[in-house]
Amino acid sequence: MVTPRSVSAAQYGNFLIRIFDEWVLHDVGQVFVQLFDVALAAWSGHRPGLCVFAETCGAALALEHNGDVYSCDHFVEPAHKLGNLNIIPLQALVNTPQQMRFGQAKRDSLPDYCRACEVRFVCQGGCPKDRFIHTPEGDPGLNYLCAGYRAFFNHVDAPMRFMAGELAARRAPANVMGHLLRQKAAAREAPCSAPGATPPAPVAVARRPNTAAAQPASQGG
Repeated sequence: MVTPRSVSAAQYGNFLIRIFDEWVLHDVGQVFVQLFDVALAAWSGHRPGLCVFAETCGAALALEHNGDVYSCDHFVEPAHKLGNLNIIPLQALVNTPQQMRFGQAKRDSLPDYCRACEVRFVCQGGCPKDRFIHTPEGDPGLNYLCAGYRAFFNHVDAPMRFMAGELAARRAPANVMGHLLRQKAAAREAPCSAPGATPPAPVAVARRPNTAAAQPASQGG
């Protein structure tokens, strides 16, 4: 439910960007932020460790005090009740066709607007509980936080590619801090409008992973 007191998607994205910009200059390797770790996994071509940004979901079920099991803690509703573990073993409940459909729907219900998005490989449409607005084309199923996620993931692209490159080379992602500080220093020292000035050579970074190759269809959790 969105109320006049709710944070907007743009505000959420700006918040993430401000926190990331502080973290990437001073705290990499010392302070661990789940969303940033998830993003680096995606840029490195790995599955995320968080169901929100997995291609499919369904492995994080909810258990009530009386033994009732539901598809997700955000969907503790009659339509998503799988059964009761006092009657049916938990393993059987997890593997029901109903739960499989629930997890795969995260991928299969994505609107075309999301499927064509440049940051789908890391966002994957976000959590289904937040997909209650319409795309610019009028299709249902867009995440309320889409604008914020899209701004944030595009903002962090260059540092994430650098850190992914460091990981691939078996070096510490924390090297990004020195890299960015050197960039800032070079920018301050460079002449403002020197004709014919040669820009500094770019630093090799990892390529953004191919969505299809980096995210195999499987349940996250």
